[in-house]
Amino acid sequence: MMKHTIRFMVAAVLLCNVAFAQSVEDGRKLFYYEKYNSAKETLEKALAAKPDDVEAAYWLGQTLIELNDIAGAKKVYQTALQAKGSEPLLLVGMGHIELLEHKGNDARQRFETAISLTKGKDVDILNAVGRANVDAPDGDARYAIEKLKQATEVRRFKEPFVYINMGDAHRKLLDGGAAVTSYQNALSLDEKLAEAEYKIGKIYITQGQEQASIFLRHFEKAIALDPAYAPAYYDLYVYWYSRDVNKARDYFARYKANTDFTPSVEAEEISLVYASGDFEGAIAKADEKLQKDGEKASPKLYRVKAYAYEKLGDSVNALQNMELFFSKGDSSLFLPDNYVKMAQISAKFPDKLDQADAYFNKAIAMDTVLKNKIDYAKAASDMYKKIDNKARSADWLTKILTIDTAYGKTELFYAGWENFYGGQYQTADSVFNLYKQKYPDDIQGYYGGFRTKWTVDSTMEQGLPVEDATRFIEIAAADSVKNKSALMLAYGYLAGYNANILKEYERAIFYLDKMIALDPNNADAKNNRDILQRALDRPQPQTDSTKKNGATAKPSRK
Repeated sequence: MMKHTIRFMVAAVLLCNVAFAQSVEDGRKLFYYEKYNSAKETLEKALAAKPDDVEAAYWLGQTLIELNDIAGAKKVYQTALQAKGSEPLLLVGMGHIELLEHKGNDARQRFETAISLTKGKDVDILNAVGRANVDAPDGDARYAIEKLKQATEVRRFKEPFVYINMGDAHRKLLDGGAAVTSYQNALSLDEKLAEAEYKIGKIYITQGQEQASIFLRHFEKAIALDPAYAPAYYDLYVYWYSRDVNKARDYFARYKANTDFTPSVEAEEISLVYASGDFEGAIAKADEKLQKDGEKASPKLYRVKAYAYEKLGDSVNALQNMELFFSKGDSSLFLPDNYVKMAQISAKFPDKLDQADAYFNKAIAMDTVLKNKIDYAKAASDMYKKIDNKARSADWLTKILTIDTAYGKTELFYAGWENFYGGQYQTADSVFNLYKQKYPDDIQGYYGGFRTKWTVDSTMEQGLPVEDATRFIEIAAADSVKNKSALMLAYGYLAGYNANILKEYERAIFYLDKMIALDPNNADAKNNRDILQRALDRPQPQTDSTKKNGATAKPSRK
């Protein structure tokens, strides 16, 4: 689940209720710091002390959602609604559940009812509606923005977390600029709000590692604003994990000190053993933890083992543990890199190449950074090249053209030729046609088309390559030294086609002369020219025997 928050309320309460109010507030603060297990425990105590408290029920439900206990959250809201009737905040909570259950119409009705009951003037209700629609995959981010903007128009508005949720909504719509503006608006209302600074960093991290100096600065600023803000420590740990294990270890220690110590955190700690290069030690520690915790153990331990086994060259155990990781873990644990690793391991088994492709596709679908998507496709192509599977390598280079519609000469060149050498001539010709359309004055599209069509029409009977060969020569002849070998091939083809298929000997000699001019020592070209010239010089009766006595020129594909 995505992490979003609603404001901390400082309400005036009777002295006898101070202890209880503080308990609910503590739970909400723990939620903000993503200490969900601690928040759950605190809010359960608050609700037990006062079963009719709407805020305690709402926040307990939200906490359970973050813990992926949707059934538990639903039960909390149903029980509270039975006791309190149509309480607006509880209606929003139940609408959140319905979005997670793919009941969009029912959820929208709940939200509108809650807004209507509060006359569209309750910032907390509008904010909760926004949060639900951002958090749930089926939620409507535009609807969320509409209601959050409505909240900002309420008199005496000063709630920074409305802008946090608005930023998250824009982020869901992949509008990074608007998201950053919203987070900055949150900071204008609370300059110490670490979450806003952190989430600005998260926007830049989606733009690729080229923005590292920017997102790292925002993460560091977040923990400077609030040294207890664990999410920023975690992202810094992740960044340095594969770059500097000592820095990663330091950030992880600070993350661990500011978060709930869960099986997942323990698994991350063991993964640092892997990152330090002790692969056997990582496997041993993971096995020890799995044996001790049983079903309560984090599925991340299987990922650690899989990566370690892969480093040790044990593909069988690597595959088995990755399969366990994906089967026992939920989607919140999966990263694009995990799918890539599973693809690479799968490809080591000849009967699992389709599975390898499927996992590369999952990585591409999951990552929002275009450059990363392209890199995954290139990695797939390179992987298949190493195992000499040219056809699959070509498929992935061709896929890049659909991933990045702003493809250029390089992408077209490699996709076209990889398909050619992989024997996928129809696709190769299609790619070279794209090249010709986009770069009509460049030789590569025509040369690739000429070679592909000649391979298909190897007997020359259809003359498929003639147009591309002719246009190639027109452009390439401007630099005959650079393009000598390719020109020799094209001249040779046209000489052979004109001599053998069209019986146009003079035209064939024209192309042979071009070859001799480029390569005066080319014996084949000279010999063929002589044969054709003798045929032309010899008187020919105007009968069908002319065809029977015709000369034959043999073009070379060398």
